[in-house]
Amino acid sequence: MEFRILGRVEARHEGRRIHLSGVKQRTVLAALLLARGEVVSDRKLSLLLWGWDPPATVSAQLYTHVSRIRRLLGDPVSLTRVSPGYALDIGGSSLDVDAYERVNTAGCEALAEGDAGTASLLLREALSQWHGTPLANVTEQLADAEAPRLVESRLTTLENRIDADLERGTHQQLVAELTGLVREFPLRERLRGQLMTALAGTGRKGESLRLYEQGRRLLVEELGVDPGETLNAVYQSVLDDRVRGADTRTAAAVPLMLPPDIADFTGREVQHALIHEELTCDRNPVAGAWRPRRTVILGMPGVGKTALAVRAAHAARGHFPDGQLFARLRAEDGSTRPPDEVLTVLLRALGHPDRELSGLGLTALTSRYRQALAGRRLLVLLDDVAGDTQLAPLLPNTPESAVMVTSRTPLPSVAGARITVLEPLGESAALELLAATAGEARIAGVEEEARAVLAHCAGLPLAIRVVGTRIACRAYWQPELLAHRLADPGRRLDVLRFGNLDVGARLLSARNNLAPDTAAALDRLALLAAPEVDTEGAATALVVPRAEAERLLEALVDAGMLQIRRPGRRTGATYVLHPLVRLSVSSAAGIPTS
Repeated sequence: MEFRILGRVEARHEGRRIHLSGVKQRTVLAALLLARGEVVSDRKLSLLLWGWDPPATVSAQLYTHVSRIRRLLGDPVSLTRVSPGYALDIGGSSLDVDAYERVNTAGCEALAEGDAGTASLLLREALSQWHGTPLANVTEQLADAEAPRLVESRLTTLENRIDADLERGTHQQLVAELTGLVREFPLRERLRGQLMTALAGTGRKGESLRLYEQGRRLLVEELGVDPGETLNAVYQSVLDDRVRGADTRTAAAVPLMLPPDIADFTGREVQHALIHEELTCDRNPVAGAWRPRRTVILGMPGVGKTALAVRAAHAARGHFPDGQLFARLRAEDGSTRPPDEVLTVLLRALGHPDRELSGLGLTALTSRYRQALAGRRLLVLLDDVAGDTQLAPLLPNTPESAVMVTSRTPLPSVAGARITVLEPLGESAALELLAATAGEARIAGVEEEARAVLAHCAGLPLAIRVVGTRIACRAYWQPELLAHRLADPGRRLDVLRFGNLDVGARLLSARNNLAPDTAAALDRLALLAAPEVDTEGAATALVVPRAEAERLLEALVDAGMLQIRRPGRRTGATYVLHPLVRLSVSSAAGIPTS
């Protein structure tokens, strides 16, 4: 079991979030977790739940909350009554704050020993345990009592990580991050001193001194004090030109290209854990040598490949101190981008100016790209790859960098890769994603109507995200209304379009990029009355020999447009057309289906 308090208070079992109903239930759990197995008295729990004005039935209500938590958590933990309160023993379960503190301590030790590279790696890993404001969904009393300590600890870890990165010479990359942090925490002298150092290290001495003067005035006006010893020491070192200059080679080659993390990501916890293990396991446990880390995520359009990849990349980025590269390998219209165009973008991010790249062919660009990656620990995320020919020049030829690929089609060129195939979400995971997207309050009490909405989404995360966004952005878009509109096949694709999210367009784009004979086969299959077909039925519908039907069906499976059910011993394979693929294709032909 997994417990989290460094953000929203959550409990998860085998990747599934346990539904803790209400602020008070989460508060009791968080208080017990923070006690690390020690007894939390009834009086303290009462203060954390109700402040100084508890109800007359405080003991009975506490007993009820504890009983419900015990029932929800089950056997993996032990929640017992120990006078004068309760104690929670999580056994072998994990708690994010424990993992944070353990890795943070190791990072601080590495920093003290002068190993900046290891310190940066460990401190980034410690910070990756955070997923928002700590204790974000508990009572005000508990948040006021515990959150400031946790926030201060995180800020100190962040400052230590920045010190490690300054030691590594990545001044240029730190300027933007520190500028935002100083704006957010203008009275925090250590952050201001770090930004002064980063500016001076990149030749911006005047800006660095001006930043000191702004901070000095602010401290006097707000607190009535002068800058402390640490900030004054940085100021003097800048005046005396004693700030070590940035390592320009490293500074120019630390790209941070990942898209923003998915805040409401849910439903793929098991797959996420396996991918994280692959990305962060650097050495062969027997030989002790580096090994290539390759991860491929396959699935139909809209099934959430990119969302999973981006979430996994952010979770693992602390293991890649030399940066993260990202490229989409299809244009908005679904057409493929040539590899030389993608290589040019990636090389620019690695610090190569346009004048060095102009006129170079694919072979030269590939060679320069692999030289730039050699010996460096980067994470390369290549999204929506069309095939091996497009992908091959983008793969590093050294093992230090990890590669994550999303695609609709299998990619034999990625040898030794961990392959994750995403299927549409089941009902419980779909409901969890809808609640995360729309807001739990909008779904609470109307679960049956929500399930009716999800039935028309058929487990496709893109479709669920569209309806969830509609509910979140429109007060009058109740699940019951959405279910009614989605029930009409003629209106369904219109409802599944919101802003730049368009289920029908995404699926049709995938269809339009198929080979002509494969696209024609999909069009015919979409018009069949049944959503499933075997090889014999496909051969009849397509008016082709059985062998040709098998080839076309497998091509559609490889393109993510058909799903295949495992055949039995005496029966052949059955191919299933996703309801929204079927509807999109048939509607485009002017023949809506139910």
